[in-house]
Amino acid sequence: MHMHDRRIRFLYEAWRNGSMRAAADVLNVAPSSVSRQIAQLEEETGTDLIEHGRREIRLTDAGHAVLDYYRSQQASLEFLEGQLLDITSARAGHVEFAIGEGFLGQALYDTLDSFMKDYPRITLNVSVTDTTQMMRMILDDEVHFGVGFHPISHPQILSRYRATVPLMAIMHVGHPLAQRQSLSMAELCAEALALMGPTFRIRQMIDEAATNNGLMVAPIVTSNSIGLLSRMAIERRAMTVLPAFSVAAELARGELTAVSVDAPQLQSVYVHLLARRNRRFPPHLDALSDHIRKRLLPSTLSSPRE
Repeated sequence: MHMHDRRIRFLYEAWRNGSMRAAADVLNVAPSSVSRQIAQLEEETGTDLIEHGRREIRLTDAGHAVLDYYRSQQASLEFLEGQLLDITSARAGHVEFAIGEGFLGQALYDTLDSFMKDYPRITLNVSVTDTTQMMRMILDDEVHFGVGFHPISHPQILSRYRATVPLMAIMHVGHPLAQRQSLSMAELCAEALALMGPTFRIRQMIDEAATNNGLMVAPIVTSNSIGLLSRMAIERRAMTVLPAFSVAAELARGELTAVSVDAPQLQSVYVHLLARRNRRFPPHLDALSDHIRKRLLPSTLSSPRE
């Protein structure tokens, strides 16, 4: 069997963008050209690759298999290019990765600064997103890897590294509960809370812990901004629940304190460096992931009460 890579790319873009017309815009060709190339690819493979008769593109099992082959091939090509760049000492290339907002802070900035000093010709694109969206971006090859909280298991995504990071009750240092060693879930749920939105894994784990204790979480403020949540705590308007490293600067300045929560779900949270299964990392990707593993993720393990 011989399949043309160009035709597979037309199928990939049609699936990724949801329709042949949208794929045509990306590829700068007529929609009829996309349809024709996919039809010819189906002739080459001897089977339907899409479910015909639909407005949106939906792959058959055979179509998924062809795109798995295509993405594996593209990853291998990227790996070879990285090796050749490293061999010629160009140390150039591009990295796309996704990261949760909770990692934005001095530890991340120092990590990227160190990497960019070692690899000045590597360009970076950093997407800040939630873990659910991050997993979609990894599966669609929009990013090379991601760093996020406690992802839901997926057969096509693996964890290259993980570190344990408990979720803590974050509050103003003058809060009546600030001197406690720990809080129960009932005590936490009784407080005015400012929390991440329901698509974030941090929030989902808080909700699960509350449900397992027969409780309900009803935040007075919901936001995808950790900066806003920490501000609510600083202004004594609400308590929030985050990893301590997400508010490391505020803890260091003595504006906030972190108190443990007596809930197993919140004590066994992992931070993962995630990638699509079978993606091979060229040298510059290995270097950046190693910088993150050594310089960023260990910073999540420090205790605010040490």
